Amino acid sequence: MCDPERGWSLSFSGCGFLASYHIGVTCCLSDRAPRLLRDARMFFGASSGALHCVAFLAGMSPHLSLQIIMDLCRSARSRNIGIFHPSFSAGRSIRENLHRHLPANVHQLISGKMFISLTRVSDGENVLVSDFQSKDEVVDALLCSSFIPFYVGLIPPSFRGVRYVDGGVSNNMPFFDAKTTITVSPFYGECDICPKALSTNFLYMDFTKLSVRLCSENVYLMLRALFPPDLKVLGALCLQGYLDAVRFLEEKGICNRPHLYRILSSQEPEVLASLREHMSLESAPGIATGEMSPEGDELLDHLRLSIQHWDESILETLSPKLTIALSEAVKHRDGYMSKICNFLPIKVMSYVMLPCTLPVEYTIAVIQRIVTWLPDIPDDIQWLQQMTSQICSRVMTRLLPTSRSQPLASSQQPPPQQKPEHNGHYWPPHPAVDPDAALWTVQ
Repeated sequence: MCDPERGWSLSFSGCGFLASYHIGVTCCLSDRAPRLLRDARMFFGASSGALHCVAFLAGMSPHLSLQIIMDLCRSARSRNIGIFHPSFSAGRSIRENLHRHLPANVHQLISGKMFISLTRVSDGENVLVSDFQSKDEVVDALLCSSFIPFYVGLIPPSFRGVRYVDGGVSNNMPFFDAKTTITVSPFYGECDICPKALSTNFLYMDFTKLSVRLCSENVYLMLRALFPPDLKVLGALCLQGYLDAVRFLEEKGICNRPHLYRILSSQEPEVLASLREHMSLESAPGIATGEMSPEGDELLDHLRLSIQHWDESILETLSPKLTIALSEAVKHRDGYMSKICNFLPIKVMSYVMLPCTLPVEYTIAVIQRIVTWLPDIPDDIQWLQQMTSQICSRVMTRLLPTSRSQPLASSQQPPPQQKPEHNGHYWPPHPAVDPDAALWTVQ
């Protein structure tokens, strides 16, 4: 896969809220084999995988990417009905974060190197875009690649005047050459970097060109990709990606597993100082014993539940910098009011009052979305009319020829001189003419 002559590429699958796994993989490759990222010819991504690749190529810090994902999940989980609450909008949050954190020249940094997977609405075909003229085009392409119909919204966004939806609908693992592409996915399957299943089930299924194992672990992960899990689960998944990348590098002979002391010696002094604040002891041997802060202990506990017992030795290779970032990301940053609202009596009362408060919140959210939608209303209404006309046209062309062909099939061939009955329309007998196409085609 890492052919020096032909080069290599990396492809990151779409995975919704589980994008922290991709961050762990990228952190490991940056620490252990930076040339795999630095010298890669192309990057491919669908949905959240595309968001992660663009953030990495744009120079965004992994700690910032982690914080954005954690804040999005925290925002969804803080509401009574989660992502179904009218005030929660994943598309709006993604758009705001992209405009805020991506540099102005991001289109120059990723053009020709980043390939974003999109699904064209008109015919359902997959499209890979890599040429961008501005930052707004990059944001539009990423929003299209992350748009799940009826989950994010009803009217799909557009890129250069064409409507697209989530790239994972048609191709969730895009690449050009399978032999020279390193594939990454948080689902148990046949990707180069992915978790190893604990079960002995060898049944696989192809999910939009992503081969996944039929197991209970994948069912749980697919649900959590749409419905955000607890922040500690996301943190453990990030560490899982780091460990799976270490295993991949060892299996391919790209690098050996370094000792923990060598990892610590390569860290910056400020990282080591912060590490001592999060660990119980002050010396390196104490760090090796894993006596971490409560947040770090809970992350490792979640991680041990999903890895095989003979892989626990890989835990010694975890990056202290990544562990610190995860411990900071999963900490509760809520104020006193949020802590009061989390009390059991207050939470019970909020659910009891939900039939009264939800209509008001829904009305406010609808008004806000209509105000935001005002500049795009003409284009969206025109697109809806065109789509409705095309759907009606296709339905009629399917139904009308079938209804007229039944009498002809049941009767004998009419005499050549007999004129057809009009019945309000005239259908020429010439076989090369398609009257339905002439009547129902929308210009």
